[in-house]
Amino acid sequence: MTCSAPRIDHGFLSNGYGAALISRDASVEWLSVPRFDSPPIFCSLLDEDLDCALRIRAVGAAPAGRHYIRGSLALETVLRADGGTVKVRDVMPRSEPALMRLIESEVPIELTANPMFGYGLINPAYEQKDDGALFADPTSDQSLEIRIRWSSPPAAAGRGRWRLEPGSGHVMVLYSAERGYGLFSPKADVYAAPDEAFGSTLNYWRSELGMSAITPPGWARRVYTTSLKVLLGLKYAPSGALVSSPTTSLPESVGEGRNWDYRFAWVRDSSVAAEALVAAGLVVDAREVLDFLFSVLDPSSKPFNYVLFSVDGSPPPPERELGWLSGFACSRPVRSGNAAALQLQLDIEGEFMAALNSYYRATGDVEYLRGRWWAVESIARYVMRNYSRPDAGIWEERGIERHHIHSKVMMWYALHAASEMARDLGELDEAGKWSAAAASLREWILENAWSDADGSFVSYPGSHDVDASLLVMPIYGFVKANDRMFASTLQRIEEELVDDGLVYRYRRDFLGPARHPFALAGAWMARAKLRLGDRRGAESYLRKLASCANDLGLLGEHIDAGTCEARGNYPHVFSHAGLIHAIAELVAT
Repeated sequence: MTCSAPRIDHGFLSNGYGAALISRDASVEWLSVPRFDSPPIFCSLLDEDLDCALRIRAVGAAPAGRHYIRGSLALETVLRADGGTVKVRDVMPRSEPALMRLIESEVPIELTANPMFGYGLINPAYEQKDDGALFADPTSDQSLEIRIRWSSPPAAAGRGRWRLEPGSGHVMVLYSAERGYGLFSPKADVYAAPDEAFGSTLNYWRSELGMSAITPPGWARRVYTTSLKVLLGLKYAPSGALVSSPTTSLPESVGEGRNWDYRFAWVRDSSVAAEALVAAGLVVDAREVLDFLFSVLDPSSKPFNYVLFSVDGSPPPPERELGWLSGFACSRPVRSGNAAALQLQLDIEGEFMAALNSYYRATGDVEYLRGRWWAVESIARYVMRNYSRPDAGIWEERGIERHHIHSKVMMWYALHAASEMARDLGELDEAGKWSAAAASLREWILENAWSDADGSFVSYPGSHDVDASLLVMPIYGFVKANDRMFASTLQRIEEELVDDGLVYRYRRDFLGPARHPFALAGAWMARAKLRLGDRRGAESYLRKLASCANDLGLLGEHIDAGTCEARGNYPHVFSHAGLIHAIAELVAT
C-alpha cells in the first residue's frame, strides 16, 4: 500500500452535470460522470495504488504552468519534457458526460487510461478499437469509451496504453449508460467536435461571468473570478441543485477519519451560495438555486426534512464505508453518502430565508415572493413551534444535540425576515405575530448565550467556548458589530481561534482537536470587520485567504495551518461563496 502525501492542488472542470480534477502533470485523477454523485470512473485520489487515472507521459516531463483559458473552466496545462513541450487543453462539453483533451506535443508521448467502475471495485472488460478503446462494466450496460484522433496513427501498446508521435490532435472520453450509444456507434456523429466544444465553452463562461456586477481589487481578481466559476460549475444544470463539493472523503486532516461525502446539495451551503450569487449580481443563477430548494421544501412538516438532498431532489443515500479503498494518503475510511442527513439541524431554514430575502431585496421581485408565500408561512410556523429544541447545529457533531447559539440566531433571523416580508406584502397579522416571536427568541438568546464568567457569547448555554459561527451575529443583524457583548466575543475569537490570519471554526469537537483553519470562517471574520468599519482588518483576512488559494484560485473546505494547502473536499462551495460575499461587501464600502 502506497501512503505518500500528495497535494490537493488540482484543476477543476465541470459541465454542470459532473466534474473532473486534473493534477499539475495533466493527469485526470477524478472524473465523476454522468452526475456529480456518480461513482468516479477515474478515482486515483481515493487509492493511489489503483492508478485509476488518465495520464500523459513523456520522457523527462515536468509541469511548466497552467491556467484557465480566458476566464472559463477550460484548463490549459503545459509540460516541459526532454526535447520540447506538451500542451494539453481540457474541457468538459456542457451537456455531455464527456471530457475532451486537445493536445499539441513536440515530443513522443504515452497515453494511459485505467478507468474503473463502482468506486474502483469493478475492473472493466476491454475492447481495443482502431483509434481507441471501449471499457465496459461487466455488471451493467455502462461503459467508458476513449477515442484518439491524432496527426499520425496512434500505436496501441497494451491495455489502455497508446504511443503518440510528435504532433497534435485530441482525446475524447465519453461515458455511456448504454453501450450502443457511444463513440463507436451509429450515434457517434451527434457528439460535439472538440474545437466546437472548446469554443462554445469559452462563450458560455464569458456570458455567465459577464453578468457579475462586482469589479474586485487587483489582488482579489483571480480568486473572485474562480470562486464564481466554482459556484456555477457545481450547480447541477437539470435541477439547479448546488453540490457542496465534487469529491468525497478528501480528508480534513491527513491520516485521520474526518472524511466525508460532500457531493450533495446541502440546504445551508446552497443558501449561502445563493446569497453570494446575489451579492455578485448573478440573480438568475441565485434564483435557480432557490427554485431547487423550494422544490424540496415540505410545508406539512419540518420545511427541510433532510439537511442535504441528492442532485435530483430525492433523499440522499445512506452512508457507507468503502473498505476496499485505502483513501487519500491512506486516510480511511472512504465514504459514500452522508449520515448528517439524519440529523436535526434547526439553522438551515434561517439560511434559506436569508438567501430568499437577499434575492427579494436585490430584485424587488414581489411576484416571485407572493408565488412562494406558502413556503415562508410554513417556515415561520415551524420555527415558532420548535425554536426551543436542541439540535446538531452547523458543525454537525454526531450523536450530540445542544442549544447551539448559531442555530438560535438563524431561527431568529427566519422569523425576523418573515415578519419584514409579510409587512411588505400587507400581511400585517402575520407580520406582528412573527415579529413578537422573533423578539421573544432574541430575549432568550441574549439571556442564555452570554457567559459572565467568560465575558463573551458562547457556543451553547453552559459552554465556556467560542466558535466561529458566532461571527454571523452582526452579519444577519442580530446585534450591531460594535455592541459591547459582541465586541468582547470577537476579541475572544481573534485571540483563541486565529492563527497567522486564518480562522479555526473551533478548537475541538467530538472527534478531538481541529487540525486546520476553516476557510469560510475567515470570510465571516472579514465581513464582521467591515461592519465595524475596519476595512484594513477585513482586507487582511481576505488577502490571507486569497494567498492560500492555489495558482488557479481554488480552495478546499480547510486550509493546512502549516503549508497553506487545501484540506478536505475540494473545491468547496462554502469557501468560495464566503470569499465572493466578503469581497463584494469590501468593494461596496
